[in-house]
Amino acid sequence: MKYKVFMNAFKTYFPMSKKLLIFAFCLLRALQNFAQQDPQYSQYMFNQMAINPAYAGSKEALSTSAFIRSQWTGIDGAPKTETFSIHGPLKSKKVGIGFSVIADQIGPKKSIGVLGSYAYRIPIKNGKLSFGLRAGVFNYTYNWDDIIYKDQADVYNTHNQTSKIVPTADAGLYYYSNTLYAGFSATHLYNGRLTSVSNQNGDDAKLSPHFFFTLGKAWSLSENLIFNPSCMVKSAKGSPTTVDLNLSFLLKQRVWVGLSVRSKYGIVAYAQFNITDKFKLGYSYDYGINKIGKVGGGSHEIMLGYDFNISKSKISSPRYL
Repeated sequence: MKYKVFMNAFKTYFPMSKKLLIFAFCLLRALQNFAQQDPQYSQYMFNQMAINPAYAGSKEALSTSAFIRSQWTGIDGAPKTETFSIHGPLKSKKVGIGFSVIADQIGPKKSIGVLGSYAYRIPIKNGKLSFGLRAGVFNYTYNWDDIIYKDQADVYNTHNQTSKIVPTADAGLYYYSNTLYAGFSATHLYNGRLTSVSNQNGDDAKLSPHFFFTLGKAWSLSENLIFNPSCMVKSAKGSPTTVDLNLSFLLKQRVWVGLSVRSKYGIVAYAQFNITDKFKLGYSYDYGINKIGKVGGGSHEIMLGYDFNISKSKISSPRYL
């Protein structure tokens, strides 16, 4: 289905039932040439492996984390994402490596990605500058029978299910110290086709580069209170640039609480509990005030993290993660 035809149909039938709405949104996400394709995360400030390969090894421990996200719970077929990552420094301390598995589902589309990261770190003053590369593959599976078509002769309506393996490559920079971090990364530098179905007009869906900029600074307000404001700017061709402004507080080195304002969407409330120095549990709730947010309801995200002290040295308590 052509993107313009789909948008006209979307405008004509909006508002519609929740199920039709998510199918329309799924088709937009799955078939348009360039748009936001990476999963959305709300607790990325606690583990940036999902958006920047240069983050690998930055915690100076063998760090594991898992994200489980259920977005717009009021809509059938809404996005669901599960992510697992593990990363740490090598003995030389200059090199960090990481491994990630990302499973994402939205309506008729399912994807599973397996990615490996490499980071080379250079000491600079009180911090380190890391250069990161990541490569891997995604397997995209589409259930075309789950889509409601306005045009029954659509090229995608002639297939039941298709699957395609697509390579991907990412790169990033990341500077960090005990109280400051800044990062820039680009994902999907290789524009591989997402489906094995070819559109007659040649505007086949392809991977599109996504760009991320993150910045955060921590201040000690008292012995038991750390204030860590941060931001993220995210952009992808064909999608509006979004900005997250985050205000985080660390209480007694045990509990993070915070609030984010996401442009063109709404607000996010989050908390992370440092159950021990190594084991962490986080939760966030997104509330959208735009059209899809109001129809779809809230979004929930759970994060679990555990750090293994492989160097046998004391792991310093970071003011940011």
